[in-house]
Amino acid sequence: MSRGQDDIAERWRREAVRRAAAPFGLACAALPVLDQCEQHSLIEQIAAGLQAGALPAVPASGWLWIGYFAALAAAAAVLLTRRPSRARWRLFAACAGLHVCYALATGLRTAVLVGLGLFAWSFVALQAADALERG
Repeated sequence: MSRGQDDIAERWRREAVRRAAAPFGLACAALPVLDQCEQHSLIEQIAAGLQAGALPAVPASGWLWIGYFAALAAAAAVLLTRRPSRARWRLFAACAGLHVCYALATGLRTAVLVGLGLFAWSFVALQAADALERG
């Protein structure tokens, strides 16, 4: 292949991994963030705050936990884009395994289904990225 074709192929590979990282980060954040939103009645508090013209009555610790889990998920997504293929799959398996254990401990609910769906989406996207790397 020529140098230009190699550059284009590498750009496509990087873009495919980036497309896989977005649902992976969402999957990592979905379950704990949705649980925090449910625990602090975040949606109801925001709706009540909008009706009353005030800020939502969610404690600062609730916002901090949501921010913490979102930051961890963003870091995992960035790490996924910077690792070689084998390390990406290990990271994916470790994060999915942690979420499966958490889901088994807390029971099946909507947040678990959302997280599993996002992990399935990121699994398919990672497979597509690997196919580009092998091809």
